[in-house]
Amino acid sequence: MTRHATLTLAALLAAATGPSLPASAVESATPAAQTGDLPKDVSAYVERRMGCNHWMGEEPYDAARRREIDKAIKDLACTRIDADERSLRQRHKGAPATIKALDAAKDSDG
Repeated sequence: MTRHATLTLAALLAAATGPSLPASAVESATPAAQTGDLPKDVSAYVERRMGCNHWMGEEPYDAARRREIDKAIKDLACTRIDADERSLRQRHKGAPATIKALDAAKDSDG
């Protein structure tokens, strides 16, 4: 993931979580810092979603690259990311900041 994409997601998460997210999380390029105020299951999902968004947008310019992309998509369980998101949305439907973080992760370019 590019630093720009990471910082963009950090800004989106900061807006979603409101003033409770420390300023350092916006400045940090690490996903863990960006999701620190979210429930653990949502933090893990956000990091996974960002990885899926990244790998699913990659170009398989040769066979080795195709294998690398396929492995990453399999390791991240990207084929079930949408189902996992629906489950999290249901579980956390009463937490608007968490729902906004899910929205931001889904819309991230990874």
